[in-house]
Amino acid sequence: MNDIATETLNKIFSILAITSIGVSVVILQSYIFAKIFPTKLSLAKNFNKLIYDNSTALSWAVATLATLGSLFYSEVSGFVPCTLCWYERIAMYPLVLILGIGILKKNKEIWIYGLPFSLIGLLISIYHYQLQIFPNQKSVSCTTEASCSGSWIMEFGFVTMPFMALSTFLLISVLLLIPNINNLRKSI
Repeated sequence: MNDIATETLNKIFSILAITSIGVSVVILQSYIFAKIFPTKLSLAKNFNKLIYDNSTALSWAVATLATLGSLFYSEVSGFVPCTLCWYERIAMYPLVLILGIGILKKNKEIWIYGLPFSLIGLLISIYHYQLQIFPNQKSVSCTTEASCSGSWIMEFGFVTMPFMALSTFLLISVLLLIPNINNLRKSI
């Protein structure tokens, strides 16, 4: 285990996780402002267009970084993933392929296939994170080999691996959903 590399990546990924939450909020606010003030905020429109035009590529980049990070932690740092970590990985890893294929094929509808994975991963990571905050709960999915309520990382007093997963799934969900919300309404 490379302690210096792991500690450095802990800080970097923790800052990225917090930034992901902030970016998600900014994207949501920009979308809402553009809907409330459609002609008044050209800056919001320009920002939204930039996000909308690149949402699949941005989502792919986020998913790829998260996948590489999780592989680093398990394969290089030696962290043993718990059961819920595996479920989060099962939701994250396919996003790299799904969104990557969408980029290569220039398929604007790929969000339909990626969004369920990111939303399921988001729900799992919310549950997992609250298990770490309130560890006295019983969890039917966790083993003694790797506790779901234990934490390999605790940065800034609140950033753990499930928090990183939560922030990643949230950003991917926002990036995939917001540009396509009108398409979603039409299909319902």
